[in-house]
Amino acid sequence: MHAAMANDLPIAGIRPILTVSLPNGERLIVARLTNLGGSSQSNRFVLRRADLRPPWEQPEKGYFGYAEVARALDANGWRGCAIEAMPSADPEERRTRQLARKKLHLQCVEAAIRRVQEGGAR
Repeated sequence: MHAAMANDLPIAGIRPILTVSLPNGERLIVARLTNLGGSSQSNRFVLRRADLRPPWEQPEKGYFGYAEVARALDANGWRGCAIEAMPSADPEERRTRQLARKKLHLQCVEAAIRRVQEGGAR
């Protein structure tokens, strides 16, 4: 029950954890939502430009999960983007960001496969 209460804390901000970039230099930030007190909402993300504005319409619920980030990137022409973990001085946070990078990469590969399968073999 305590874990459910922790998830009900108000959203206080965002913590940038990943950058997504295209070969032309265009970049997006993947940021994790944070609660009051600074704890992260583990699988709740927002996409932002460098000026912290959303790059396109965000989900009605206000955040993305990993698969939704990947589908949004794919649908908005961010195919073949590079995903990098942002630096952190905290070893645990570095590990968490690397894991997030790997999870998002796998979801991007799955989104690309799904797009090709739904588009039919050529």
